[in-house]
Amino acid sequence: MSRTSRLVPRTPLRQRLLCGLLAVAFVTAGCSASSSGDAEPPTYETGDGVKARVLPQLAATGEDVEAADDAAWVVDATVADAEEGTTVRLVAKEEDGWSDVDEQETDAEGHVSLTSRVSGDLHVVVGDGDDAVGAEVSTDEAPEPTFTDDFDEDTVDGVGASWHTRDQGYIDIRTCSRADGSAAEVIDGVLRLSVLEDPERTDDECQLPGRRKKYAYRLNGHVGTEGVMSFTYGYAAARIRTQSARGQHAAFWMQTVGGQKSGGAKKGGAEIDVIEYFGDDHPEGGLTSFTYFLDKSGKKQTVGGWLPDVEQYGDDWAEEYHVFSVEWTPDEYVFRIDGQVTQRLEGETSGQPEFLILSLLSSDYELPRFDGEMPQHMDVDWARVWETGPR
Repeated sequence: MSRTSRLVPRTPLRQRLLCGLLAVAFVTAGCSASSSGDAEPPTYETGDGVKARVLPQLAATGEDVEAADDAAWVVDATVADAEEGTTVRLVAKEEDGWSDVDEQETDAEGHVSLTSRVSGDLHVVVGDGDDAVGAEVSTDEAPEPTFTDDFDEDTVDGVGASWHTRDQGYIDIRTCSRADGSAAEVIDGVLRLSVLEDPERTDDECQLPGRRKKYAYRLNGHVGTEGVMSFTYGYAAARIRTQSARGQHAAFWMQTVGGQKSGGAKKGGAEIDVIEYFGDDHPEGGLTSFTYFLDKSGKKQTVGGWLPDVEQYGDDWAEEYHVFSVEWTPDEYVFRIDGQVTQRLEGETSGQPEFLILSLLSSDYELPRFDGEMPQHMDVDWARVWETGPR
């Protein structure tokens, strides 16, 4: 495994369909896999040909608000010696019997991500008839959540709140904006973070160095769980509907409790940017995931970046909710959108407690690209953590 300073992103998992053949060694004999609505679970040959594990409920695309408990389970599977584009089915027991609940194709390394809103026993199946192979998993094997906020109550800034407005005002890369509690509110089960004009500075305008144009001073929704909730290793996810306009970016991220220190990620912690969205029609697709830490000399090291081919994960970020998540272990960060792997950064990771942050920030460098009207909004349906420890 590479060291922290050599963390490199790997190719996204979902790839275009290619026809291929499967060659694996089997341990037991079986018969054909079941079809939709079968009374009995599917049968297939088992062995080392298909390996699978159940991840938490990390997928929930849609326009409507829904509980975190209703999100879909994610099954991460690997098919030995499978050519890219091999079809893999996920079979679950529904009210009318056993049926396929998802079907995806493997990437070049034989990986595939499948989803199921059905709990209980699940079967990952490749092939048909006498050639069917597979593996059985159960949603009972997934980690249990250790923190959940469905925003059914006002959990921002008040007494006993999970989230508090962060201290950020008219400095550094945001001389034209500041965080304010009025830009973060819970409405009908949703945390709404906004960028809006600062009512205290309506008669004043902000001018950036080297630019003639002036901009209205802005308030930003910017909240975190520092001092309330933090964790080390596991999964963190948030179901988000982003803003549409450029000129600000929606973000779900984490920072080290007590601040980052030099000495590498394990010793000094890291900033983990699960997702940032820079607005519709962005030339790079608009989505980015990355992490940065301070090396032994205190120099900032950044790994990750723009997500390529984002249309394979969706193109309706400001219209529908999507679950953005990170799986954080001592050896890698795995970023996902609705269960589909978007980036995998291998190497030494943060070994320090991290807290959650949700924000809609208008940085100075973005203001010249503002192409909408204020206020802009980022809606968060829920946020959740599954702490696993180093495993």
